[in-house]
Amino acid sequence: MVSLKNLVGATLLFFLAISPLSAQQGSASANGLWLSDGYGLLLEVSDQSLQAYELTSVSCIAGWTAKRDPGSGGREMVFSGNNIFRLSDGPSVDVRRLHPDGTAADIFLHRTSQRPETCNHAPENNPQENYAVFWQTFAEQYAFFDLRHFDWKSIDNKFRPRVNAATKPEELFAIFRQMIEPLHDTHTGIEAPDLKQEFDGSRQDAAHLAAEDWKKAESVIDSRYVRGGLRSFCNGHVQFGMLDHSVGYLRVTAFYGYVEKYIYSDASHALQSALDSIFEDAGRLSGLVVDVRLNKGGDDPLGIEIASRLTDHKYLAYSKVTRNNLTGTLHFTDPQEVSVVPAKRPGFRGNVVLLTGPDTVSAGETFTMALMQREPHVTRIGLNTQGVFSDVLIRHLPNGWQFDLPNEVYLTSAGKAFDATGVPPDIRLNFFSREDLRDGRDAALEEALKILGAAASPRKPD
Repeated sequence: MVSLKNLVGATLLFFLAISPLSAQQGSASANGLWLSDGYGLLLEVSDQSLQAYELTSVSCIAGWTAKRDPGSGGREMVFSGNNIFRLSDGPSVDVRRLHPDGTAADIFLHRTSQRPETCNHAPENNPQENYAVFWQTFAEQYAFFDLRHFDWKSIDNKFRPRVNAATKPEELFAIFRQMIEPLHDTHTGIEAPDLKQEFDGSRQDAAHLAAEDWKKAESVIDSRYVRGGLRSFCNGHVQFGMLDHSVGYLRVTAFYGYVEKYIYSDASHALQSALDSIFEDAGRLSGLVVDVRLNKGGDDPLGIEIASRLTDHKYLAYSKVTRNNLTGTLHFTDPQEVSVVPAKRPGFRGNVVLLTGPDTVSAGETFTMALMQREPHVTRIGLNTQGVFSDVLIRHLPNGWQFDLPNEVYLTSAGKAFDATGVPPDIRLNFFSREDLRDGRDAALEEALKILGAAASPRKPD
């Protein structure tokens, strides 16, 4: 996964030493030091720039920077770097909100009068220090050890003695991989540019399809079920066509890569234009099938934009909470609600079926959650999604390596999360088995047509 699910986080309650600055001083300027609630960030704000530092209780490493856009100010300061960051007023003068474009919620910042002590010296670049930062970051930020029945302290007892001054980079990389691979978490990974090595975790599933099999599967759909071909939008990640009985077919393979150079507002504009074209004559549709069985994730708000075209009333998509404790019982920030608001632009409000499976990942899964409270009910057909929802928290080591981990939980209106297990379908149905691929059949799509009241009568391949 790429995209902004791979950016930014906030810090831990351990660091929330809020400054006794007066309200008058706080209201005058956002300049100064800010600690975030959850995610481990210290932010240094000035008139010209924003500097982030990645924190643990044993380390402080300089992270991303962004320059302030000329003319921005007042209630919102805008900074441009590897993303657009919007700094706005919070509930008090010593609390601000940081919103990275492409994310579904804000990061709450608390003013502080001084840097954490760990920021007074840079960590050394040696195997032991790199190990310490890696282990400590997971210990303080990873939100799913309990869920996955994983004892991170025992991992430390096993691997820390193996790391010493003579440990080679290749050996250290192998140790890091052995530490996190048993988590089977797609939102964990490590990248070592100097070694030209990288590792991404994953939950193995018997129904997972390799890239070549997905090409065969899409060919089956396009040749046997779609009438008149598919129209392609957003660099091919969004496609639309017609099935039998005036049923629309919307395939979304990612929520990123919509424009050549990433700027969230441009990606959003590309999607909005695509949806305008897709739904400009929505009155002719008797139903709609949305296919995210192959969806590699991306920006959550793009999924919310599609959901907004499918409803005529506001409802809760999901809430987000973030881990914000260093030790002890797992604790999270207050929930931030993310709603689906009906769009004023063209859309479809009739019956919808959603196709999902284990290759529905990340933003594909939050999109699935965003349709759960939609009325009329969206029937989900297929298999459980992958089971990873959090934005990916990117961290760095003193040696320049990058590693990833999840620290957020997405909740339904009833407070239920689907991490590790994935969102279950309403109708469990395997699809694209070896037999299906051989016979050129899509059992899940045929079931969707039945649900929508259109008896499946697939056309023979030309």
